[in-house]
Amino acid sequence: MDVQTADEQTSREAPGKRQLMAAALRLSSTSRSLSSIGLRELAREAGLNPNTFYRHFRDVDDLGMALIEDISTQLRQPLRELRREAAARAACCDLEKQPMLFGIDMQRGRRVTHETVQLFFDFVDQHPTAFLIGVRELHGASPRLRQALISVMDEFAEDMTEDIGNFKLLPANLDATQVRQISYMVSHNLFGQVLDYLAQPARQTSIRALAEEKILMLFAGAAVLQSLGQLQLPAG
Repeated sequence: MDVQTADEQTSREAPGKRQLMAAALRLSSTSRSLSSIGLRELAREAGLNPNTFYRHFRDVDDLGMALIEDISTQLRQPLRELRREAAARAACCDLEKQPMLFGIDMQRGRRVTHETVQLFFDFVDQHPTAFLIGVRELHGASPRLRQALISVMDEFAEDMTEDIGNFKLLPANLDATQVRQISYMVSHNLFGQVLDYLAQPARQTSIRALAEEKILMLFAGAAVLQSLGQLQLPAG
């Protein structure tokens, strides 16, 4: 599903549903968790009758799931498409090839990492409240929302694992299980930097740069350890 299709789908949803989701974002924009919002308060903020809520959601957790799905749908496929485009450009358009490092094409790796990180944080800039709520709900009272957010991060990692294999961005001696585990680390680490990024505007450029370096260090370190026979990642 591309961005236009996702936007079209959003526009076809019942206006009341979108109003409730927008109201939940506004009410949770500072320090409140979704679970602390009363249905009457939410309906009042949305300018709707309280009974309207149950036409669209079973409970507040259900609304939270809709918010999480909305963000995932808007970000996941564009992020993947950009990573693929960056890998393809690096493979065919770089005139001066750099030497491989422990089987890693660092030139391609840097380009793919840079463009992926930039798109991710650009999206955070566009949806700061939704990301703040997501980070907060990772440590919130709802097990359902926590698991949904973890699943989103894991889905991003699965996409990364598949693309790394398809574009041969890592040495062949790293098997799919190892690449998947490292991708999980990268995905969770990237989402984990959102709070610092939003809370410290003056450091946003350096946080982006640090995020890129962390990703490169994780993959380069894994390749080096594997070449030395010292890579030990937990199973599962």
